Amino acid sequence: MPRPYRLFAIKAWLGGAGLTVGLVGMAIAERWLVWVAVALMGVAFLLRFAES
Repeated sequence: MPRPYRLFAIKAWLGGAGLTVGLVGMAIAERWLVWVAVALMGVAFLLRFAES
């Protein structure tokens, strides 16, 4: 698989995992889970700059 598609897949998985973990963290009121979700989404956001 070419590099841009692999990066897209990684970003999609990180974003989806971040969203899921964040929603679970908010539902069960666990603040540390929300911070883990923020970290996952942050990594997905920073990977945007790896494509250029």
